Amino acid sequence: MTDEPTEKGEQRPRNINPFDPLRFFKIGMLALLVLGAASTLIYYHLGTYYGANWSFMDCLFMVVITLTTIGYGDWLDIRGKFFAEIYTMGLAITGIGIPAFIVSNLTALIVEGVLGDTVRRRRMQEEISKMQGHVVVCGGGGTGEHCIDELLKLRRQIVVIDRNEERLKFLQQSLGQFPYLIGNADQDDILKRAGVARAEGLICCLTDDKDNVFVALSARLLNSNLRIVSKGIEDHVRRKMLMAGANSVVNPTAIGGLRLVSELVRPTTVSFLDSMLRERIAVRFEDLEVGSASSLAGSTLGTANLKQKADVQVVAARPAGDENFVYNPEGDFVLQTGCVIVVLGLLSEIEKLRPLFDKKAF
Repeated sequence: MTDEPTEKGEQRPRNINPFDPLRFFKIGMLALLVLGAASTLIYYHLGTYYGANWSFMDCLFMVVITLTTIGYGDWLDIRGKFFAEIYTMGLAITGIGIPAFIVSNLTALIVEGVLGDTVRRRRMQEEISKMQGHVVVCGGGGTGEHCIDELLKLRRQIVVIDRNEERLKFLQQSLGQFPYLIGNADQDDILKRAGVARAEGLICCLTDDKDNVFVALSARLLNSNLRIVSKGIEDHVRRKMLMAGANSVVNPTAIGGLRLVSELVRPTTVSFLDSMLRERIAVRFEDLEVGSASSLAGSTLGTANLKQKADVQVVAARPAGDENFVYNPEGDFVLQTGCVIVVLGLLSEIEKLRPLFDKKAF
């Protein structure tokens, strides 16, 4: 399974510094092991050549004290043995370089935060374990980036799952801080660590439709009340995704086509919506559902007087159990348990209304 790549022309995260201390540390350790094993065999054969009774352990100890420049004199009696003396001098010179190379890269690992990453991941996991009612985003590619950006603007708690840690770090730098997990989103263990059982929503935006289907199925088995929204490219996969547990399937290609037409026939409206999304003071359309414990249940829009409680505009309402919306509802519209209203306003104003509805809607 692969996570969605970034769109063409989009800036990709890259390692500007080609120096990789972890890789060089591994290379240094491998070189040390190879040199140590080869030198032990060479000393053993030199001992046989000169008729000396050098055991493998004696030869290995000679290699270690030579490479570490400890010395202890001639542990093996190499005086007068020309080839042994020449090889020991070469090994001593090499011994200055390889251990120093390993130590310098180990120091770089500590300084550059590789060990710090381990601590940071543990802290992120602790933060995730405390989350309730958050949103899990599966995939940090082009589509996932926009999902993360919007959710952060909406001040929602999120957890992002992706296989590419470099990509996730880049998103943190460009969008803001959020906890993440490294791994495949189709694995139950990763979904459990992301707190899917305690989450309110999950977004599947991986590259392949079949991967999104599998993630939706796995997540639904872990949380029957989870709202799952999945990306779907192929039309024939939509039904399978809904059967797998997705509540809604979004086709980015179809939305792109609608956007092209809208840009052509209603450019001013599109410009207004775009400017609304780009504003630093976020203005959004939001839907709020009347919960069973809401103080508004049974009242009308007129008596609820939402305009006095927050500076928002009620633009639509959907009665409980109905699929159709009532646009610009009148004051006598009854706010029954389960009905949903759509409001337009600043996020800060909308947040004032959420406690009155007692249930977060998506």
